[in-house]
Amino acid sequence: MSSIISIVAYKKYSKENKSKIPTYALEENKLTSSTLNYSSLEHSNIPDFTRVVKKTIHTVVNVKNYSDKYNDQFDPFDFFFGFSEDFNNNHQKMQQEEHPGLHGSGVIISSDGYIVTNHHVIQNADKIEITLNNQRTYEAKLIGSDPSTDISLLKINEKNLPFIFFSDSNKVQVGEWVLAIGNPFDLNSTVTAGIISAKNRSIGLLKGEPHSSSSAIESFFQTDAAVNPGNSGGALINTQGELIGINTAISSDSGNFIGYSFAAPSNLVSKVIQDIQKYGSVQRAFLGVKGMDLSHSEFLQDFNKKTNKHIQTQKGFLIGEVFEKSAADEGGLMMGDVIKKIDGKMIENASDLSFIIGMKHPGDQINMDILRDEQKISCKITLKDLIGNKKIEHKYTITPSELLGGSFESIDFDSKRYFNINFGIKIKKITNGFLHDMGIDEGDIILYINGKKMEKPKDVDQVLKQYSGDVMIKFIKKNGQLYIVGFEINH
Repeated sequence: MSSIISIVAYKKYSKENKSKIPTYALEENKLTSSTLNYSSLEHSNIPDFTRVVKKTIHTVVNVKNYSDKYNDQFDPFDFFFGFSEDFNNNHQKMQQEEHPGLHGSGVIISSDGYIVTNHHVIQNADKIEITLNNQRTYEAKLIGSDPSTDISLLKINEKNLPFIFFSDSNKVQVGEWVLAIGNPFDLNSTVTAGIISAKNRSIGLLKGEPHSSSSAIESFFQTDAAVNPGNSGGALINTQGELIGINTAISSDSGNFIGYSFAAPSNLVSKVIQDIQKYGSVQRAFLGVKGMDLSHSEFLQDFNKKTNKHIQTQKGFLIGEVFEKSAADEGGLMMGDVIKKIDGKMIENASDLSFIIGMKHPGDQINMDILRDEQKISCKITLKDLIGNKKIEHKYTITPSELLGGSFESIDFDSKRYFNINFGIKIKKITNGFLHDMGIDEGDIILYINGKKMEKPKDVDQVLKQYSGDVMIKFIKKNGQLYIVGFEINH
């Protein structure tokens, strides 16, 4: 009787709930591993990226940085294990051989061997080695590098290489699927998937880079696609297999992926590498302001108290300082102005402003909408480069003095007696440049550059002419204090 009741109940229940049974659970529609193809996945809304991966995976390469600077790094095996005399001899022999100190990823962007990667991946490299997905290796030439965007351009001698096409990163939307391809932990051709979690993120990654206080551009894509050490310089692609970003950083205390990663948008990457190819260096435009987002209410309250203004929390960029003789200064911008739009594009925060100005060239004119004392004002501003020029210059036409951002004069007898020195050059004028960023002011006296005595103004150009690498400056402040600062220049 119980069996009969169960059968009757089952038939009645299945008849009433027939429409609630998913079609893929019906016997006649069951999917097996042999019938589970891309078409069926499309209809079930389950993403399948196999075709995209096949299209792009061969465009991502392994980048190895060979540098004496990294060869003496601490080896964890030295700490945990003791060595016999034979092992020590073999270990010393291995140290004399070439071993990469750093490795990362790169993306082939042309069939004739141009490759994009991160600046920090190839920084201080004595030799750069590229390994393709088919394990063929090449020595790469560094074409140019830009610390302020963490982008570098390399070149290998090869033809008919697979390469990836750029997509318009302005069209990327929060929530869309993306793939990260790279070489985490030196594991070649690793693919991870995720979505765009946010846009226009500024994470302070490049603030410690030379010159970055005035020129760093941080407007990253944030994604939850897993990215780990070694992914740097790899590709972030959309579901059409187009490049939308270069993977640059992760948010982690441990150094490994814990949920979020960041990528430089493809439009910015494209601008940087086109400048390097065309002009030999990145042609960066500057507005000449400092300020903050208006979302920080506590800072805004302090600003209002100090300036006796009544600016409200809102979307936009608040100008806290306008540099003298900058584009902003000449365009009439003032402290307390709120930048709302540039060329019709909304400015919601500092990242928006940094990105839009960073995409411009010296001499470009922008239309800006600002809010001044609650009054809407429109103005036109012609942008300048770091040293105040309104025209594009090839890097070989810029003198080291211009790059440093200063003019110099010999010190007089009174200065020699006051500071008890018999050599040095006084900074006559400071413009936007390395000196300004390092906190060096007009009237300070430079004693040494890279260990060389400075006795005449022309000594600066003689020491730094065609020089690339770390620069050390020893100088005396006007109050008599002695300082040493360092930064990096690239030619």
